[in-house]
Amino acid sequence: MTEPAAPANILKWVNEQYPRPALDPVWLRDCCSWIASSYSLSPTDFPQFSSHVTSQFLQSSLADSTLPNTGLPQDIRTIKRARLTGHPCLVEIRAISDIGISAFSLMNVRQNRMDRADLAGLVREDEEDAEEDEGPVPKYPRGMLRLELSDGFTTVEAVEYRAIPQLELGVTPLGYKILLKDVQIRRGVIFLEPQTIELKGHQTEDHEVMQDEIFLRSLRRRLG
Repeated sequence: MTEPAAPANILKWVNEQYPRPALDPVWLRDCCSWIASSYSLSPTDFPQFSSHVTSQFLQSSLADSTLPNTGLPQDIRTIKRARLTGHPCLVEIRAISDIGISAFSLMNVRQNRMDRADLAGLVREDEEDAEEDEGPVPKYPRGMLRLELSDGFTTVEAVEYRAIPQLELGVTPLGYKILLKDVQIRRGVIFLEPQTIELKGHQTEDHEVMQDEIFLRSLRRRLG
């Protein structure tokens, strides 16, 4: 017997909020069933129900929750100069680095952060003063962020053409969602500006656990 589809009001609302890429109806059906069971909610409780759907969607991997070839143009990496027109397109961050800072400097800061994390794990709870003396965890210097963005199936490079302070190396998690609106594309690279994006946030656990490994691999490539 075929399982019922997701409630029509929820499906309509999600498609209006996130028209690209298209949501997988099977994923949405299962998501709605889980919300109804876990929170004892009905789709008629629209504000609460839709809030849970949004949260689950933005925490999901787009490869699991959307349909192939319904988001970014498949040939985006070959586009010389254009704008991403039409409906806004939701993407997620798959990698993040900074091309405005030398790989050597970033590697040193990463090592300092790792050392601090290791030391913090050794400090006992009653040694609060010793931990405070270490000062704050060092931040990465800021130049120009380079991101790898994906709609779940098509991946593209993006650069921070104008500063987007909410995105920060070492803080912003992988799986973080961004809604692209009329962004510039030059030589297969998306140029990000505050006025052409909407930051939706969240993270995807499966991606985030790989962040340091992906970052380290990109630094080693730059260092040769």
